[in-house]
Amino acid sequence: MNCRVWDNMKKLFLFCKKYAYIICILSFATIVAIGGKVTIEKSFDNIVLNEVCTSNVKCCEDDKGNFPDWIEIYNPTSNDIDISGYIVNDSADLKKEKFVIPDGTVLAAGAYYLFDPIFEMSSEGCIVNLLDDRKNYVDRVEIPKLKYDTTYGRTEDGGDEWNIKSPTPGWSNGDGENLQAIAEGRVDASSPSGFYNEDFDLSLRSTEIGRSIYYTTDGSDPVENGVLYERPIRISDRSGDYNIYSAIPEVSLEYTEGRVSLPSYPVDKCTIVRTIAKDGLGKYTEESIYSYFVGYDLKYGYDNMAVVSAVADPFDLFSDENGIMVLGDKYSQYVNEGHPEVYEGDKANFIPRGRRSERAVHIEVFDEEHRAVLEKNAGIRIKGMSSRWDVQKSFSIIFRTAYGGDYKEAFEVDNTLFDLHSFALDKCGQDTGTKMKDTIMEECMAQTDCATVKRVPCCLFLNGEYWGFYWISERFDNSYLLEKYGVDKEDVIYKNKADFGYGEWHQEDFDRQSLIDCYAANIIAARGRGWPSYNFRVWKTLSDEGTEFGDGKYRPVIFDVNSASMEDADFDLFREMMENFYPFQEIVADDENFKEDLVRRIDEMCNNEFEQNKILNMIDRIYDRIYDQMVLDNMRYTNCSREEAEESFEENVSALKNFFAHRYDNLKVFEERFLYE
Repeated sequence: MNCRVWDNMKKLFLFCKKYAYIICILSFATIVAIGGKVTIEKSFDNIVLNEVCTSNVKCCEDDKGNFPDWIEIYNPTSNDIDISGYIVNDSADLKKEKFVIPDGTVLAAGAYYLFDPIFEMSSEGCIVNLLDDRKNYVDRVEIPKLKYDTTYGRTEDGGDEWNIKSPTPGWSNGDGENLQAIAEGRVDASSPSGFYNEDFDLSLRSTEIGRSIYYTTDGSDPVENGVLYERPIRISDRSGDYNIYSAIPEVSLEYTEGRVSLPSYPVDKCTIVRTIAKDGLGKYTEESIYSYFVGYDLKYGYDNMAVVSAVADPFDLFSDENGIMVLGDKYSQYVNEGHPEVYEGDKANFIPRGRRSERAVHIEVFDEEHRAVLEKNAGIRIKGMSSRWDVQKSFSIIFRTAYGGDYKEAFEVDNTLFDLHSFALDKCGQDTGTKMKDTIMEECMAQTDCATVKRVPCCLFLNGEYWGFYWISERFDNSYLLEKYGVDKEDVIYKNKADFGYGEWHQEDFDRQSLIDCYAANIIAARGRGWPSYNFRVWKTLSDEGTEFGDGKYRPVIFDVNSASMEDADFDLFREMMENFYPFQEIVADDENFKEDLVRRIDEMCNNEFEQNKILNMIDRIYDRIYDQMVLDNMRYTNCSREEAEESFEENVSALKNFFAHRYDNLKVFEERFLYE
């Protein structure tokens, strides 16, 4: 007998001996080899794997507010089945990480069991096994590569056919939409994203032979609106084109009610090439996105300024149904029912926070010399509180492996290294006149134990249209605390003032010096509008980690200084806090040295961190750095001439300098009254 045949027969015999309990007819499952893949058909007397999500960004939230990957099991029988001790894993080695179904778990006939498997499932593809409590194989499925927030599931619950689907966690798979698999390959461009002095022809090429290429140059979806690529694309300056996204009034009541005018002129634009390739089966590759800025060497306002290009599906940003930038259907319904058009907390699309408000975005960052320093897919959310209602909005950018990158991404702008899980594109809230106040406070407080972020100036193009002047800044999340203070990011919490009920603020839980620093800085800045009842945040480790900052003590976060601060040099914040702020009154009463130490720290800061000439020079430096962009920003959002924009910025900066010119003398009067009244 041929040796190779004999070897194969021996392997088959050993295989059959080892898996005899699986191969028994109609016992649990039957292994079938099809096209080189091993699958397991459904069992008629046991549970089955029904749906798997290997990249959950926002489709399924657990009871702790997290978004883990998940697996759904289904009972296709007419009997309740005790599934206690059943095992789910992604390896034949049962010693490796696995999920064991808890004791006392009975799955009713026709019911679903949804769980976080604990072990990591790759969105690039993996295998999931289901075994009973005696370690007999019950079901097995090979999961293909999946895009975030899609699943691989049986077309019908318990059926034999599997498809990539829209998620149906805990309800019938038949209610979900079958989605098309992603084709391998991509579309490459002959020129990279970036800045070009002259018009040029752009060629596109599929990495796979025989594909049709489709593209758009207006930021829209190439699957829905794409033009068949047949010849090179002429790339030129699109700034003279009609405004598309900048002409949408529903981003704010200020526009819809006519309190502010939309830009009446064509805003600056870049060319966004969104492109995909289509194979013979009608499947599309993942999208490739390129941003081209032509002639910006001759444009006003962009020299020595970092540029961010953000590209997202217009449906995700501006549709009434799903767009996070606009008032939306719910708000329109609210108004149509006869309610007043006022700021209703949960009615507008841009109000929800967290993962469910996140949309996919393609981010490219060019540094101050217009060199590409970052190009990634990420998530985008609206950032801020009341500023969400403004015509210009701030954004949070979040990196995730689900989008195809890493948990953290690093880039350098203005000699500042950002190595982050997320960052902000901050338009500075209420400080529309100078956009300096947050930066001033953060620079002054950077060497204290209060948490501050670093930031650099930039301008933003959203779907190819100029969206104004912003600051790239760090974002206060748990990864920020890990990077800055070396604490365990799973062992930290943030709290706002509102999270402390009356009597729940205990001074011994706080780091005293950083609390004094926070009060002192904000008193110098004449923080108003209810501070510190609002925009007051602290953080701490939940346990004592035995490190300088991991001691379980609350420390303040310096943020949102843009609202009603550095305006009224005559504002006595001492008196405001003594009359209206719990627990400041109790702190002063219980800590006999607190008044003196606070006043002493204010005097120190006025001579060091907030020294008058230092602040005035800082304002001049920032003014020179951002002047041109602030002029463009004012023109964009007030629809005024360049001369009017220049005059407005200069007046607001003069007012800011005037505040610091008079604040220090007034503080002396307020301190005396605070100490001796």
